[in-house]
Amino acid sequence: MKRRVGKGNILQRLEALEARSTDVSGLVPHSPEWLEFWIRQVELYMANQEHVPLTFEGIRAYMQSVPDNFADPAEAF
Repeated sequence: MKRRVGKGNILQRLEALEARSTDVSGLVPHSPEWLEFWIRQVELYMANQEHVPLTFEGIRAYMQSVPDNFADPAEAF
């Protein structure tokens, strides 16, 4: 009979895989360099300049890095 893998073991293995994976940036997700890359891409997007396709994770990281009182959203458009 096969031994069942515990949920904790699966989560640890998944986290290890995620830590080694990369996105279109080619950088390790959630590293300082990765965050800088996505901040720049969102800024390029907002300036209507050429940028890589944005990801939900990249946009989420950008939003969390910007203070709530950074700018009035109505002024962005």
